[in-house]
Amino acid sequence: MKRYITVLLVLSLFLGLSLYFSGIFAWAEEEEWDKLWDEAGVFGPSEGLNTVTGKAAVAAGRIELRNLVIDGNLYLLPSIGSAPVTLNNVTVTGELHLLGGNTITIRDGQINYVEVNNRENAVSVLAEGSAAIWSVRVLSECLLEEKTGSDVYGFGHVYSTTQDTLTLSGNFPTLTVENLQGAVNFRSGQIGKVYMESQAGGSVLTLGEQTQIDVLDLVSAVHVKGNGSIGRVVVLANGSELEMEAGEYEFGENMSILVKGGVVDAAGKHEIVMAGLGNVVLEPGKSAEKTITVDPSDVQITAASSNTEVATVSLSGNQLTVRALAAGRATITVKAEKEGYSTATQSFTATVNTPQKPQVTLQGIKDLTLEEGKSGTRTVSTNPGDAKVSATSSNTKVATVSVDGSTVTVTGKEAGTATINVTAEKSGYLKGGVTFKVTVKAKAADSGTPGAPGTPSTPTFTVIAREPTLVGRELVVVKLNTSDPQNYDVLMADGTKLDYLPAEKVFSGEVKEGTAVGSVRKKE
Repeated sequence: MKRYITVLLVLSLFLGLSLYFSGIFAWAEEEEWDKLWDEAGVFGPSEGLNTVTGKAAVAAGRIELRNLVIDGNLYLLPSIGSAPVTLNNVTVTGELHLLGGNTITIRDGQINYVEVNNRENAVSVLAEGSAAIWSVRVLSECLLEEKTGSDVYGFGHVYSTTQDTLTLSGNFPTLTVENLQGAVNFRSGQIGKVYMESQAGGSVLTLGEQTQIDVLDLVSAVHVKGNGSIGRVVVLANGSELEMEAGEYEFGENMSILVKGGVVDAAGKHEIVMAGLGNVVLEPGKSAEKTITVDPSDVQITAASSNTEVATVSLSGNQLTVRALAAGRATITVKAEKEGYSTATQSFTATVNTPQKPQVTLQGIKDLTLEEGKSGTRTVSTNPGDAKVSATSSNTKVATVSVDGSTVTVTGKEAGTATINVTAEKSGYLKGGVTFKVTVKAKAADSGTPGAPGTPSTPTFTVIAREPTLVGRELVVVKLNTSDPQNYDVLMADGTKLDYLPAEKVFSGEVKEGTAVGSVRKKE
């Protein structure tokens, strides 16, 4: 059904156009003419000039008009068919409309405006001698051949408004193509300026080997074929293609053109197209590879690093390898070059991160209870196992500590509590640590002697976190084993008083790395 409707629409359009042009031709034949030549022959004086005023028409072929001034419009009617007509030293002050005829020879004389609109057959318009045709508009298939010599222009401004082929031969000041998908075949000669207007998209301009265009204005995307020469191309629309090199190029903003299959720059050099290269992030000792995609493929590729102490770069064909050496950043610049082409450059950043060191870990250590003067031990288990262990006491008046390998020995000095801070370290690792509590009890009294008075009750504590901050500093988090921690102060061995954080019910502060908890005391 859809196909049927489409066929009907096409037929209707065709019928409409046929009736339209038939109407034009009927009008032309039935018009009242001030002067009509409708039989073959030669008309006009052999010498001097005669003037015909008003609308004049030629209705038959093989007619020569000579030495006439048509003070008005002249029509060559469709009834001429494919026969020739000659205008010999004829001046038309108005317009010359070519609705019929095959070969129209205009020898000498002057014509202000010629319009070619012969739908029946192609028309050849020949300008000979001193003929001067100031403006031509082409609406149907046509050949314009200028045979007046190289010193003058037989034709002036030519406008093409047809999808049929316009063929040119000779010298022309300008050519303007105004219609979609037009076809212009320039066989030989020279044109000062060619305008491919905004409505001329998809048009094809074919240049013969012996042709020259001084300036080609591309306001729409067209295809220029052949072997002729072009002085300058002004690119004002994207999508045009040239099969030949131009002398120079001028580009509108963000405009480009393909010349012999490649993009060219304003200097007339072909551009090398290279795909973008994304940034890379690596750790020292690692590598990353990238494939360089480039057109044309036979270019010479080079690559360099802005900082070879951070990263180096190497090439194998189109494969690029970046190797990270040390922390920092380097810019990798890739260039593609070829003779006759503009250099293409792409850059990306290689970031080499500081390696994340592993951390020594320690198993938890149970708390220890001693009597004054007694000693106890704890075994420290580390990963890796060869880490060096050290320990400090938060209160050496209560307990002292020593380390032998992985064994920690604590000696009670007097009644009270102390925190033993155990650390383990190894080159290439972050330091690890753990704490445990030591409670030292007073010696039992001798038999018969009243016991010593009890010591005040002080809550025990646990170091729940130690995080490095600046070099040689760390953040310590301590939790008191009591229901009312807000009533106590926690002092580090270096005298730093930790801040109490009510929401978490912990104490926190930044101290020198390795500083032990000094004491816990009730607020006054």
